[in-house]
Amino acid sequence: MPPGPRKKRRNPIGTRPAGSKPAAARLSRSALATEDVFPPLSTSLDAFLKERSDRKFRNLIYDILSLSTLMLRAREHFANYIGVTAPQYSMMVVIAEAGKATTGQVAAALHVSSSFVTAEIGKLMRRDIIRKTPSEADRRSALLTLTPYGCALIVKVGPIRRLGNDMIFGSLSAMQAKQLTALVQTLLADAQRALHALDAPEWRPEYKSEEGREALRPVRRLRGR
Repeated sequence: MPPGPRKKRRNPIGTRPAGSKPAAARLSRSALATEDVFPPLSTSLDAFLKERSDRKFRNLIYDILSLSTLMLRAREHFANYIGVTAPQYSMMVVIAEAGKATTGQVAAALHVSSSFVTAEIGKLMRRDIIRKTPSEADRRSALLTLTPYGCALIVKVGPIRRLGNDMIFGSLSAMQAKQLTALVQTLLADAQRALHALDAPEWRPEYKSEEGREALRPVRRLRGR
């Protein structure tokens, strides 16, 4: 009996035959997803893979998270300087920039829920920082504005806010600042779509059991309409 086809031997992770192309260039995304790599690749995007490694991508994620943490700490300094919480400070800034804003507009600008904005605005109203007045255009909604005291707080924090932001972004050229703005807006939109998908019932732990799948079938039918 003639010998059967010889099985190809897999090269150890991180090695490849001399003269061959990098693994990331030879493998499709579907193949990369099934490669025997540990830990599993955190992305299948070619732009972030180099020779079967996503190390640079993971380092990028760590850096983005670290930057976010540092900027949140800076925001806390600004808020503490005028005696409010960090979320309240952000709401005050949004209203100051708009002049007048609805609760929904503030929530959309900060990517938080309207109920959260309502609760925090109520605290600022009790401190005479924010004022709520009926909207002439739509009597069902109200407009939020800063009181004279609220305006004074925004003026007070101005110099330290300006100094902090200048130090954070001061190394960027005008072109880099423009590119950063465009990249952040793109990533923000994509991240919102990704979280919407991850919030789907299929990703919940209880969906893995037969009972959970049975309970969620009506939900899936509704989502498919």
